[in-house]
Amino acid sequence: MHRWIVTLSLSLAMPGIAVAQAPADDPATIVAATRAAIAERYVLPDTAAKLSAALAAPEKYRGLSGDALAERINADLHTVTTDKHLGIRYDPKMAAMLGNQPLPDDDAAMPPVMARMIARQNGGVRAMEVLPGNVRMIAYDGFAWGTPEAEAAIIGAMQFLRGGDAYIIDLRRNGGGSPGAVAALASYFVAEGTPLMRFEMRGRPGEATTAPRAPFSLAGKPLYVLTSGGTASAAEEFATHVSALGFGTLVGERTAGAGFRNDLLPIGKSYVLSVSSGRAISVKTGRDWEGVGVTPAIAVSSDRALPTAQAAAMARIATMATADDKREAERLAVFYRALATGMKSGRALGDYAGVYGDRKLIVAGDHLMSSRGSRPASVLVPVGGNVMAPEGDPLSRFRFVEQGGRIVALEVERVDGSVERAARNAGQ
Repeated sequence: MHRWIVTLSLSLAMPGIAVAQAPADDPATIVAATRAAIAERYVLPDTAAKLSAALAAPEKYRGLSGDALAERINADLHTVTTDKHLGIRYDPKMAAMLGNQPLPDDDAAMPPVMARMIARQNGGVRAMEVLPGNVRMIAYDGFAWGTPEAEAAIIGAMQFLRGGDAYIIDLRRNGGGSPGAVAALASYFVAEGTPLMRFEMRGRPGEATTAPRAPFSLAGKPLYVLTSGGTASAAEEFATHVSALGFGTLVGERTAGAGFRNDLLPIGKSYVLSVSSGRAISVKTGRDWEGVGVTPAIAVSSDRALPTAQAAAMARIATMATADDKREAERLAVFYRALATGMKSGRALGDYAGVYGDRKLIVAGDHLMSSRGSRPASVLVPVGGNVMAPEGDPLSRFRFVEQGGRIVALEVERVDGSVERAARNAGQ
């Protein structure tokens, strides 16, 4: 199994690698080398022939160089297929790093610049956060593998999740990576040896993956995985396992539909070609996701995926909570559901603005803001009728008292049941 982090699209610059301006390669040479590589490696031979034919008129590329040549080649390739793994990029730095060695290659040493990139990006684990209600979330932006730092990043992230009552893994910005990292992550949720994927490779023996042995298990607690239209490739493989093997719930948008597996090849001195050389097939479903993506169980826009997952997580936690914790969990579930659905207040926001004791409420744009003394102002989120909850304290409830058609008082109720009431200042 290869060890490289391979991102979705060659149009995405590799972080930490500056692109030098090298003399342009001869366009006829670049096009000919691109055609030869596609003919040899592209996963679908019939499509490979059509792709080669699309590049068969050398006069179209005469006089082009750098990014302009790459863009023209890509435009012609994509008249044949929408394959998101297929494309060429003008990238002298990456081409020099590859030398004559394509990626992946199990026998080649990882270039030091790539190993440093993986270490500096913490193996793709961008953030870890404890959310209200002890929901543990990691933002995982790339399935990096093949270095001690990449493996340690997954172990550390899973150890962090282990202390939560529910888990969220955010893949909305994850463009892919290595099947090795996918198998490692899945192993925390399924039994050792669980069949995962079968890879049908052009010109090379196929591969099958199974879940390795994990240091501990995270199975048995609610797991939510966030997706977007940018969730691609290896990230879609993990999403497929979540759905097909049933160890979590996908929340968000249908994924990118980038189901092929790719190689990176240097073309000339200044270009890098990503060519799809294999097809990934779920052992459980017998299908791939090329061109169709993975559909989440809870379909919402990607910007509302997190609060939607939080609401679902807190509802699940509430069903398992003791009496002491149940009230808190239910309140959080209501808050995040309102945030996810964009619930509206019972009246116009301006009707609530005013001064209530030492608390001041003002309208700022589309939000009602509450401030008190020198404390930072907090957005109030409508949770039903004339009831709101502060974003900074989602367990509290601001209940507005209406009398004679106007708001006359504010009652702030804490989760412990205590209530603080303040009349609205006269004349407001």
